[in-house]
Amino acid sequence: MRERVKTLLLYASGPTRWPAITRDTVLHGVLGLRADDSLESSHAGTRLLTQTLRRRAHYGSLSYMRDWHDAFSASPALDVEACNATNLLEFASARRKIKEYPLVVVLHSVAGDSLTLLRRTQDWFSQRRGKLLVFLGNEYDLMPEKIGFLRAVEADYAATQLPLDSAQWLYAECDRTEILPAPHALNPEAYWPDLASLRPIDIGFVGDIYHYFIGDLDRTRTVQFFQAEGTALGLTYDIRTKRMPRSQWAQFLNTCKGTIGAESGTYYLERTDQTKNAVRSYLKAHPQAPFDEVFHRFFRDYPNPVSGKAISSRHFEPIGTQTCQILLEGRYNDILVANEHYLALKKDFSNIQDVVERFKDEQHRTAMVQRTYEYALAEHTYQHRVRSLVDTIFGM
Repeated sequence: MRERVKTLLLYASGPTRWPAITRDTVLHGVLGLRADDSLESSHAGTRLLTQTLRRRAHYGSLSYMRDWHDAFSASPALDVEACNATNLLEFASARRKIKEYPLVVVLHSVAGDSLTLLRRTQDWFSQRRGKLLVFLGNEYDLMPEKIGFLRAVEADYAATQLPLDSAQWLYAECDRTEILPAPHALNPEAYWPDLASLRPIDIGFVGDIYHYFIGDLDRTRTVQFFQAEGTALGLTYDIRTKRMPRSQWAQFLNTCKGTIGAESGTYYLERTDQTKNAVRSYLKAHPQAPFDEVFHRFFRDYPNPVSGKAISSRHFEPIGTQTCQILLEGRYNDILVANEHYLALKKDFSNIQDVVERFKDEQHRTAMVQRTYEYALAEHTYQHRVRSLVDTIFGM
């Protein structure tokens, strides 16, 4: 049996900005608290400090952050040591390991919402002897910084959530880095069907409303359509525009027969962030501007757009709970097939009657979710993703 590869896994419990860095460095670095430690303390000041810091924003509702972490940690091919980069004392102690370990993995949580910490410490990564695999989150935002980091450290591999052809265009300047497909997947340990649930809700949805700089309102309009027309279509619904922690989200899905959605990301990939920044500036000056005005000004005549639309973790989580998905037609990284794995809804909603009829057919719906669940378990779990990446990097 081949010896397991010593691996340093870098993650962050929140965006790598000062709120999360302060919280984790104080709570876990200075005070030495574990993530699950009680807040009890004999000192009122210490108790107030820990309560205040723990209320700061973190990634608890983005379950894929934990799913990737768990899959790497459980890999039989890897001997994983995890390091929280937002605990500066812990991160500093990892400097030698970055230099020496055969594999260093930077997860989305470190390279998604902010690159400040990575850019300030990029010389650490440049001194490595092993392989560097970087997972890039939100591949429509901070792209100059993300591309700049890959180039500066000459990362060996970048793992992308995008379809590979789109990602190869986006990272074309990173000529020393091999782009590896790493779409989201199913974590069956967190998302499974509750066979005892009566599923009283027909359509359930929990999620964010996307910013205008994405360039479309596909998912937003779908959510609004079901809010407006659900009752007339004979459907009960529970639609919330606020995320839930992983365990609550799994429980919610198990109360729903179906959910709705669309591909994540943007139709307008950019290496420069130019359009996104222009939209933000325009909305700052015109906060009441409707989407149609923004679209006509910035996207209608966009030259030769490259789509970054992709499958997301939110498409696999309902698969795990055997909750039927009504999704706008799309590519979904060529993983999900329309009307085989989900009920395909046209973007103008012109086939809504047919979709609802098939959704209400319990035998048809049950066969679809069972088929899709077995398909994901056989080919598309996070363990499958990690195994594929390790095989590519080390030829295992």
